[in-house]
Amino acid sequence: MLNSFSLIFRLCLLIVVPVVSTAQQLPDSTIAQLKSGIAGFKDRYPTPSIVVAIVHGKEIVFSESLGYVDVENKVAATIDSRYPILSVTKTFTATMFMQLVQRNKILLEEDIRKYLPEYKGDKNRVTETGISFLQLATHTSGMPRNTPADVNFAKQVDRWLLNRTYYASLEPSSKKELLQSLQYIKKVHPEYQLLSYGDRQYSNLGYSMLGIALERAAKQDYSEYIVNNICKPLQMTSSGIGTESFGSTVVAKGYYFDEHLQQFVKTPVFHSNSALYAGGMYSTAKDLAKYISFQFDTSSAANKILSLKNRRMMQSLRIGWKPSYPIVLHEGGMLGYRCLVAFYPDLEIGWVILTNTTDFEFDKMNEYIGKLVSPIYKKPAPEMTKFVGTYRLQGGFDSLNIYVKDGRLYSTYLEKELPQQPLIANGNNRFKAQTHGSYSIGYNFLTNDMNGIKAVVMGQLTWVKDKD
Repeated sequence: MLNSFSLIFRLCLLIVVPVVSTAQQLPDSTIAQLKSGIAGFKDRYPTPSIVVAIVHGKEIVFSESLGYVDVENKVAATIDSRYPILSVTKTFTATMFMQLVQRNKILLEEDIRKYLPEYKGDKNRVTETGISFLQLATHTSGMPRNTPADVNFAKQVDRWLLNRTYYASLEPSSKKELLQSLQYIKKVHPEYQLLSYGDRQYSNLGYSMLGIALERAAKQDYSEYIVNNICKPLQMTSSGIGTESFGSTVVAKGYYFDEHLQQFVKTPVFHSNSALYAGGMYSTAKDLAKYISFQFDTSSAANKILSLKNRRMMQSLRIGWKPSYPIVLHEGGMLGYRCLVAFYPDLEIGWVILTNTTDFEFDKMNEYIGKLVSPIYKKPAPEMTKFVGTYRLQGGFDSLNIYVKDGRLYSTYLEKELPQQPLIANGNNRFKAQTHGSYSIGYNFLTNDMNGIKAVVMGQLTWVKDKD
């Protein structure tokens, strides 16, 4: 039996011994390339600071912080530095929307005029049908980009960029002014307009309308709801509502690179006002890394916040997120700031980029990070035995067998007509049977919740696997 000293000593060892990471770590060579590349992008697109965090699963596998969040006082950027995340806020508003749907508080296609009677709609249109929550969340409502009540805000930004007109702050319309303007607003795009993949008729106004309707449906202030139902459950303790420093919360200062002066000029503070729901949050790279991990977390705790099914619906139907295959992303931008959240749903990797400058190009940086990181986390070739079994058409109309021979996968489908050749892997759980000429037969194996095989899709038919 252990004496008390020995027991305490062993308990202390349990406390101090670090938990071994379950995430696959990046090779030193990849880390060196990432550091070099990020420094290069910082120089190419001048920014006082840049913070990058890369996530795999639930863990940060790489982070880098360069420059200053406060140039005048030489305050260095860190992974815990707070930045305005601007339009990335829309993904939180969209999450609130899906939570209320999941909790049966509202319906996807419910007319928002029930909660937002200030919007009258275009009564001159014969086919006027109102606007649904889903339309606002997916930028398919036809709403203009901004409310005309924001005209002074637009002029403020233009005047500052043209001649540096002094403003203590840049301010969109108040919530009251936005609501008063809704009676005059008409749709400027066709509803559900067909656009190229990943494109959309982007509307800040639409997301402000969405957020106001949601807080009324929830009977809770938007700010309180987001913090209590998303940030706190995800332990995003350094995130909240606001785009400027207040009290003990210090937010990175915004800057604009003046090419004529070849120096950074501090930008006016941004007060989000009625744009709160579309761009009024702040966060850190560390917190946004948790937000990325949540997007593919299958745990019961994550599903309680929002089911995996609904998170995938958001990604595939452009609810908040923008698909840019193979990644899903959202950018945020305003005079003085640019930020990005992006992730590969299938590989469970993603990254955050935060900057405090007006102009920054993310496309090339996304490509650079993706090419370095995605090959490391590509899923290994599947064990052939997982596909083995008998597959039947529903109703018993036909069946086929998948089997392994000499370490290769074979099928009995049309075995009299096709030469006996192994199936060729051509994707994640995808194979093809090469036939005569250029024609091939595809095998797309479908997985269940335990990553086992439940069926195979071949052309227009689905064959269900017999239970083992």
